[in-house]
Amino acid sequence: MRVVYHPDFPKEIKAVDGQYREVSERLRLRFRAEVDEAIERVKAQPTSAGHFLNTGFQVVREIRRRNLISFPFFVLYGLHGDLLIFRSLIPSASDPLTWLRHFPG
Repeated sequence: MRVVYHPDFPKEIKAVDGQYREVSERLRLRFRAEVDEAIERVKAQPTSAGHFLNTGFQVVREIRRRNLISFPFFVLYGLHGDLLIFRSLIPSASDPLTWLRHFPG
């Protein structure tokens, strides 16, 4: 399986990482470990590591989310044949209708 990271994905992680760093280095390290664990679990089992994207109006089976356990974010990723695309780190409390904009067309 080929793994691709959208150019904004690491930037989003780094931005949130910086926010947690301002609170505590220990908290930042826990956040990064949890993000890294989510990414590794998705890579290991992309079809069963996350939930289908449900916007409330539709379920999009090609796009999935992997919730972080202790932090209010999820990793948005797409699975297209043998291509795994990590797209975004999204706050869990965001509007579900905006999530599909991260995967245009």
